[in-house]
Amino acid sequence: MAARSARTARGAIALGLTVLGLTACDDVLKVSDPGSVHEPQLSDPALVPFIVNGVVGEFQFAYGSYALWSGVLADELFTDHPNQSYRDLSLHSFDDGNAADSLVYASLQRARQSADDAVDRLRTFLGPRAASSLDVARALVYGGYAFTLLGEGFCEAPVRLSAPLPSDELLARAVARFDEGIAVATAAATAPNAADAHDLISLARVGAARASLKRGDLARARAYAVLVTDAAYERWAYYSANSARENNAVQMGVRAGQPYIGMSPAFQNLGDVRVPQPTAPRPSLRSNPILPPLKPAMYSGWSATAPAPIDVATHIRFASGLEARYIAVEADGPGPAMLAFVNARRAVAGKLPVNSDGSALLAEFRVQRALDFYLTGQRLGDLRRYARAGTDLFPTGKFPTSPDRYGAMHCFVVPRTEKAGNPSY
Repeated sequence: MAARSARTARGAIALGLTVLGLTACDDVLKVSDPGSVHEPQLSDPALVPFIVNGVVGEFQFAYGSYALWSGVLADELFTDHPNQSYRDLSLHSFDDGNAADSLVYASLQRARQSADDAVDRLRTFLGPRAASSLDVARALVYGGYAFTLLGEGFCEAPVRLSAPLPSDELLARAVARFDEGIAVATAAATAPNAADAHDLISLARVGAARASLKRGDLARARAYAVLVTDAAYERWAYYSANSARENNAVQMGVRAGQPYIGMSPAFQNLGDVRVPQPTAPRPSLRSNPILPPLKPAMYSGWSATAPAPIDVATHIRFASGLEARYIAVEADGPGPAMLAFVNARRAVAGKLPVNSDGSALLAEFRVQRALDFYLTGQRLGDLRRYARAGTDLFPTGKFPTSPDRYGAMHCFVVPRTEKAGNPSY
């Protein structure tokens, strides 16, 4: 089952942009491709696998961009690039004309819309069978993840040309997609589909726990998380060297020649194998010394003893049993269980145990979470929710490679192109 899922996912990412009608922002952004499948053809039930693989491919492309640029907007990375849009976003001081912001928005909206569109089409194709279809469940769950990233990363965002929806509403819609996906996958969990169905159910439960956590609903987050009983559960976003679209997006900034992505000071010199760094700085695209990140713990090919560079075919683990465990422990609050969990995670890096409690233990828990999920798109949503609770960990003061100082932008914004074409603005 795992091997089949991997093959499907690797093929899916190549299909993402080929389906006309699965637009980034519904009628606002359209892409014309003479080699694509056209709208009337999408009424053919024989194309069900193609449509579902396209949903997965759109998400994987969007997720790669989000992992990169959300890390820059959080405190994981900074850019040292002559492109002004990149520099402004890295300074946390940008507007709705920013190119990097627009890329993240368009790719996530396209992933969201492709999933919604696929669910509608599949229900038309399948009729009553849609209620127990793994294809429908998969589209719902991946749509839930697209909504989750929109809610975690954006101040607000419209859906289907609506008025802008706040983060909390976007995350609520993510949870609704996950719940629906769980119901459909549960109905499909009979032989020979039982293993695939249970895999999707675990993926949806991790996603629902994540979205609930980022909404601040700890009780609901815990309820989903504790149902993920397989500690080794994992789901990957797959990348390859087949085309630029299929490349790991983070690799573009840490390339061998003239990198422009560096590890932020908060993650430098920690001596932690989960966030390895080069032994010496390298000259950036602007000739400043930076430390481009190596493969962190959630990337394929990570090794605790042999750090390796991130390459175009490096996959990223975006959901796991470990994440579910983090959510359940956080929901229970600082106490003996959290202390034991924190020390188990410190042991992964060969660190001595701590003996903290209360706010000090919670702070250490947050550190371990940051290290375990470095460069996986988790950090921006975490920093936003920590700030809402009174602990602001966003970078401030002087920028690492220039006299500029950090601004106060702590979320992505809806691009000017969307506002111009959306009558609800």
